[in-house]
Amino acid sequence: MLRSFLAVTRTGNFSRAAAEVCVSQPALSQAIQSLEKDLGCKLFVRGRKTVLTPAGERLREYGERICHLLEDARDDLQRLAGGLTGTVRPAILESLLLFLLPDVLAEFAREFPQVNFQFALKETIGIEQAVLTGDAHFGLVSRPPATRQLVEEKLAEFPHILVGSADIPGSTRKLMGKLPLFLLGTWQRNVVEEKTSFLTQFPDARILNPINHVAVIRQLVARGLGLAILPAFAMGPDLRVLETFADMKMQVFLIRRREDMVKLSTREVPLLPAAEHFISFLTRALARN
Repeated sequence: MLRSFLAVTRTGNFSRAAAEVCVSQPALSQAIQSLEKDLGCKLFVRGRKTVLTPAGERLREYGERICHLLEDARDDLQRLAGGLTGTVRPAILESLLLFLLPDVLAEFAREFPQVNFQFALKETIGIEQAVLTGDAHFGLVSRPPATRQLVEEKLAEFPHILVGSADIPGSTRKLMGKLPLFLLGTWQRNVVEEKTSFLTQFPDARILNPINHVAVIRQLVARGLGLAILPAFAMGPDLRVLETFADMKMQVFLIRRREDMVKLSTREVPLLPAAEHFISFLTRALARN
């Protein structure tokens, strides 16, 4: 019944939900009615559009957590009969997934080919929430968490670098005179002004803030449309380093629920074994870089 309920919340339609769980629509409707009777409350406002009631919204939160726990239990039991298996669910900043993890994931996959990943790309606040609710096994962020319910471990730090296209020669001064400087937003300008004297050297710099997205800014620079200040992990053969800002670093933190760490210290392993293995693997890999 719970899977039928979650299917309706995902699809927003009883017919599509019935097809998703491979039952007839009358059978699905009956399952939802039985669930409402068992719980003693209405879960949907039925009409031209299926809308969740407040009770339905709350059940959806619990239902998603229950399904995640069932998946973890199934994966853990399968591990007992064979090698390391399971689906690891990290919540992560997109820039870290795009530039920092590909090599680590490829190496991990060669050693543990039966482990799968389901990434949730979110901003920092969303990552913290996903870890707190258990929707994510852990999170990868660029600052310590804002709540004491989470604990962090610093995995790495990377200096920021001024980069230009590898195809465009010239000194920093020459390029700053003819190309715009792309910054990720007002927040980055504030950090640059606080940590460096770079902008005071170029008071006439044409500063643009097209988007707060490392990968997009990087592509603009690689195409010769401007310069940018990016974390060093975004460097590649299509870019050229013009300056390095040693005092301006991007840190990478792994965050977990505090209660999970307490269980781990007492040998009551709280996470899917595959997630624990990957955390250890990732920590060692970043320590080597």
